[in-house]
Amino acid sequence: MFSEQFAQLSGSDQTRFAEIVNKILLKGFVVRDIFDSREKIIRVNPDFRFIERQFDLINDYLKFSGWVLNKDLILGVFYLVNTFEDNRIRIDRETSLVLFTLRLIYEDEKEEGGSSSTQSIYMTTPSLIKMMVDHGITMPGKRLTGRLIGKSLRFLNNHNIISKVSGSYDEGNVSFYILPSIKYAIDNEKIVAMSNALDQLNSQEESLIK
Repeated sequence: MFSEQFAQLSGSDQTRFAEIVNKILLKGFVVRDIFDSREKIIRVNPDFRFIERQFDLINDYLKFSGWVLNKDLILGVFYLVNTFEDNRIRIDRETSLVLFTLRLIYEDEKEEGGSSSTQSIYMTTPSLIKMMVDHGITMPGKRLTGRLIGKSLRFLNNHNIISKVSGSYDEGNVSFYILPSIKYAIDNEKIVAMSNALDQLNSQEESLIK
């Protein structure tokens, strides 16, 4: 029984348990490797280690509310799934396009063997904008700027999909790491659908130019 196992934890671990379950429900993802803004290094996330030790107990608790905590220990990601397929966060078009681009960057870097010492990918706002321009990804009716993207990056940082290193979202000059949780932030089917739609759009534009 959950209550019996929970009672066996120390008082400090019970408090830690409550804190981490709240973080999981709030953010949806917990990653192993995080950027320490004080030390300026990538380090192991103590929350991740606690979840590793208490994984079964945390999962038993979450299941009461229809949640399942999944794990990918190779990438170093815990991610939450709702068994009723409810409680999904709807994101705006701009954030969807930024997320899509970051996923493309992540996949490309991993295929090329980049950042082999960590599962995260270092990125800057200017580099992200350049990638979007190169792939013909635009914000309908809006000018593609660092400040516009900054709003989306703030959201993704709050949900442990990226990890901010420096800069200001409002000024549009953020540097950050793309975290491996991005693999689970958007379905592969949606990636394929968006890629096909983008290819079709770019093909139509090329035909018009010719």
